[in-house]
Amino acid sequence: MSPPPKFKDSPVEFDQHLLFPTNIFDLLPKDHDCYIYETIFQNIDTSKVEKQYHHLGLHAYPPKLIVGILIYAYSHGVFSSREIEKRCRQDLAFTFMYISQMNCPNFRVLGDFRKNNLSFFHDCFKQSVKLAMELKLASLGHISLDGSKFKANSSKHKAMSYGRLKAKEAELSAEVDELIKKASQCD
Repeated sequence: MSPPPKFKDSPVEFDQHLLFPTNIFDLLPKDHDCYIYETIFQNIDTSKVEKQYHHLGLHAYPPKLIVGILIYAYSHGVFSSREIEKRCRQDLAFTFMYISQMNCPNFRVLGDFRKNNLSFFHDCFKQSVKLAMELKLASLGHISLDGSKFKANSSKHKAMSYGRLKAKEAELSAEVDELIKKASQCD
């Protein structure tokens, strides 16, 4: 009679309770992009919109939270307010849950905030891109290397000048407008 075969450790028992409670965000890798987004969102200036809120009445969601959720969603290709709310509540990768601090507003709150503060939201989007560029976390170009050798066609006229950088900023602004328009159409 032969001994029983050796198998790897048995799979994790998902119904089993842990001895110590864990933070679910500890499951995310330490270098995940949601941590970078959170840092950028904390540095966005929302004081202009915060002045519109009054201390009386119901508690409101902080504008930084709503702006952060919307920008994170748009940068990940999610434009519908209903889909954003769904992701904030059910995203098993926890990234939307992390950005929303597990306190996601209703889809109407997300959509109304965007509609009522469109120019402010546009400015915040630009602020976040500029902050990312200052931290060298983003660039406006696409770089790829494959080792191919071609005759160069570059000159001082092709290099980025101040005027060209301004044009690129206008191009970025147009892209942001397009993303916001796409979100409006989804809602």
